[in-house]
Amino acid sequence: MGYSIAWILVRGKTKEDILARLSLADTGAPDAANDSPVSGAALPGGGYLVFFNDMAHPATQAASMARLSAGCEALGCQVEEHVMASAAFQYKDGAKLWDVVHLSEQGLYHLAVDGTPPALLGAIHAEMRATQDEQGGADAQVDCLFEVPLMLATALCGYRHDEMALLSGGTLEFTELVPAAPGAARRH
Repeated sequence: MGYSIAWILVRGKTKEDILARLSLADTGAPDAANDSPVSGAALPGGGYLVFFNDMAHPATQAASMARLSAGCEALGCQVEEHVMASAAFQYKDGAKLWDVVHLSEQGLYHLAVDGTPPALLGAIHAEMRATQDEQGGADAQVDCLFEVPLMLATALCGYRHDEMALLSGGTLEFTELVPAAPGAARRH
């Protein structure tokens, strides 16, 4: 059993605008363990995080991220532990700024970088490469570079999907999100 999830953190738009763009509605029902297909939580420092129990949820795809990030910025993360694939990406004002992807099937040292990610990626990548080397390199039974996109996304927002607390302390209060009722007003 492993995670197959994605999340998007949007800063610069209201929760209502974000949910409208994603055609979602907040039920208000607590979802502390992220058991629902989709749930959401406000971050203490600002921003709204939408959590998906689907690594390839349509909201995480390029066209949706471009629409969602119009007039704001959106940071996304995808985790598929069954095949050891992970990604982090950021969009702003409708354009992709960068993405960082690890696919274990392309080798334990695989890391694809597009755009201009934050400079801290270099230090994270170097740390995980050294750890991979220590664990046996390309023949190791562990995939350390899987962590690189996750560590980058966590450093940028303070949230990590497999930890109950934020880096800054405290926890997020997730509530269940569901598809908006047909005919509900959508704002773009």
